[in-house]
Amino acid sequence: MTVAQLQQEITSLIPMLPEPELTVVFDFVRSLVEREPQTAWLNAQKQSRAYQEWVGSDNDIYDQVFADAAR
Repeated sequence: MTVAQLQQEITSLIPMLPEPELTVVFDFVRSLVEREPQTAWLNAQKQSRAYQEWVGSDNDIYDQVFADAAR
């Protein structure tokens, strides 16, 4: 199915929905639209040098904490 066909199918089904289900559809679609920029932003942040240094092994403070606790 093409994008245009999908849009047409969705558009034809929307009028059949009662209000409660229409609200659910609206919330779902809005979350999909808002999620994409957040995902792109998060991926860009994960690739930053600062993030890589933060999660890198040189900055792993828990190794020492757990080593001390195991003694």
